[in-house]
Amino acid sequence: MLLLKVLIALVLLAVAGLFAIVWAFQNWGIYKFDQTRAEPAQFGFTTVRVVHFRSEDGFEASAWIAPPRDDRPVLLAFHGNFASVGASAARLKPLVDRGCGLAMLVYRGSSGEGGEPLEVAFARDARALYDQLDTLLGTTIPANRRVLHGFSLGSSVASGLAADRPAAGLVLEASFDRCCRWYSKRLRGLPMCALMWRERHDVIDKLAGVAIPKLFLHGELDDTIAIAWAHFLYDAVPGEKRFVSFPKGGHSDLHEHGAIDEVAKFVDSLHR
Repeated sequence: MLLLKVLIALVLLAVAGLFAIVWAFQNWGIYKFDQTRAEPAQFGFTTVRVVHFRSEDGFEASAWIAPPRDDRPVLLAFHGNFASVGASAARLKPLVDRGCGLAMLVYRGSSGEGGEPLEVAFARDARALYDQLDTLLGTTIPANRRVLHGFSLGSSVASGLAADRPAAGLVLEASFDRCCRWYSKRLRGLPMCALMWRERHDVIDKLAGVAIPKLFLHGELDDTIAIAWAHFLYDAVPGEKRFVSFPKGGHSDLHEHGAIDEVAKFVDSLHR
C-alpha cells in the first residue's frame, strides 16, 4: 500500500511538473520578437507611415501603412517571430514600389511596442486593422483588393483573418500546419500539440472553411519550419491553391530567391 501511495505521489508530481513547464512556456517562452524601434524612412520608404488605431479590446495598436497607386491591391501583412516590423516591411518593399498598398500590423510586445503578445490579441488587432483600413488610408479598399500575407508565425494571424473577413487571396510564406510542431522540436520532443491549450497557432484549423485563392511559398532548405509541414497544410486546405518551393531558399530569405515575383504574379492574377 505504501509503495502504491509513493507511486501515485510520483505520478502526480510528474504531471504537476509537466503542467508547470507547459504553462511557463506558453507565458514566457514563445514570443521572442526583435524589439528594435524604427521609422519607415530608415528602410527607404517614402509613402509608408505609422498609424495608431483602437483594437477590439481598447488597446491602442499600430501599423505601418501605405496607400496603393491607382486601383492596385493592399497587402495586409503579418510578420514572423524573432523579427520586427521594420525589417519585415522592408522585405515587401519591392511590392510597394510596384504600386501595392501596405498595412503591416505591429504586434503587441514587438518592435519596442507595449502590450502582451498573445494569439488572441493578434487576432483582435488584425480584425481591427482590417475594419479601420479605409479610414486609416483615407480611401476605400474593397475586399477584392485586399490580399492577406503571412510569414512564418504571421501565417497564423493572416489565416485567422481570412477566416473572419473577406479577402481576394492569401499568401502563406514559410508556413506550418500547427506551430506546436515547432514547439515540440524546440523542447526536444515534448508532445506540445497534446499538451498546449493556448498559443497553438493551428493554421490548418483556421483555414478549414476558407476557399479563397492561396499561394504557398517555402524554402527547401528551411531548417526552422519543415517544408513537409507546409505540404501537409497545402494538401488539407480547400479552394484554388498553388505551392512554390525554392531549392536554395531557407526560412527568411525567400525574397532573395524569387518570392517577390511570385507574390506579384499572384496579386496580378487576382486583380484581373
